Amino acid sequence: MSIIAQDQYVELEYRLRLDNGEWVRGSEQEPATLTFVAGCGELLPGLERRLWGLQNEEAVEFVVPAGEAFGHYDPENVQEWSRKAFPPEMELKPGQLVLPANLPIPPEYPLKVKEVQGGKVILDLNHPFCDRDLHYAVRVVAVRPATPEELAPLKQCKSCREEMTCGT
Repeated sequence: MSIIAQDQYVELEYRLRLDNGEWVRGSEQEPATLTFVAGCGELLPGLERRLWGLQNEEAVEFVVPAGEAFGHYDPENVQEWSRKAFPPEMELKPGQLVLPANLPIPPEYPLKVKEVQGGKVILDLNHPFCDRDLHYAVRVVAVRPATPEELAPLKQCKSCREEMTCGT
């Protein structure tokens, strides 16, 4: 029987909720699905660490604490940006979530507008789930060795460059 370990292709059904009970992925009635190759940096390290060693059809529940998920709120991540970073027709107001245009690397998640002061926009760059514990209910659907085709795009991942394990 295969277990989740380096270079294993994994398929999960899972549910993810926050402390307040809000469902983030899946729901009480219907799980979400997730596929990844273990050990190649595709998941939050705090999540992947808790999955290693699980086998087909195994079901577990666990919490990834905020410090191992998206971290804690960092006041240094509140920045002043030029209004020009946003389309002129876009109305900006406090609490709004935005994805600024014209960035060399677009953010992976929407940024929160804290204030608008004339030509300046104060943005909170902290992840929306910072300071939040993540509650997972997971069932392993499949674990098998990843194929060369599945490993090929992952050869550039950080762990592969450092450890030379993915696809070798």
